[in-house]
Amino acid sequence: MNENTAANLQSCARCGGMFWYQGTGKRICSKCKKEDDEQFEIVKSYIYENLSATIMDVSKETGVRVARIKAFLREGRLVIPDNSAIFLNCEACGTSIKFGRICRTCADTLTGEIKKAMDVSEYEIGEKPNLNSGKMRFLTRDNN
Repeated sequence: MNENTAANLQSCARCGGMFWYQGTGKRICSKCKKEDDEQFEIVKSYIYENLSATIMDVSKETGVRVARIKAFLREGRLVIPDNSAIFLNCEACGTSIKFGRICRTCADTLTGEIKKAMDVSEYEIGEKPNLNSGKMRFLTRDNN
């Protein structure tokens, strides 16, 4: 067994069982991932058929824990439909959001603060390369 193989042997964050981590995604075993996906589908179906249900209603009717339902929302796997009684709050400002952890306003603010804290000027932010063009070009700060 080489060094890289040993590093990929992980303990599942849910059940504690050992599994080979592929380097992407959650650190859970295939058994727990299958259970997670099944619970996700049950919750998703229930929410879209019962728009006025609360998270407690969804949990009670589906058997999926409230914490797991909130995790699906925070991960962006579920988007709360308009006019739903289910909602999340932005972790930064507390406003209602339909999915994720923070609202767009706070995300934009954080991005600006990170750029400022890192002292990154606009010209220091790179662009992804255009893979269809093989010509090198030079950028100048004053566009001359």
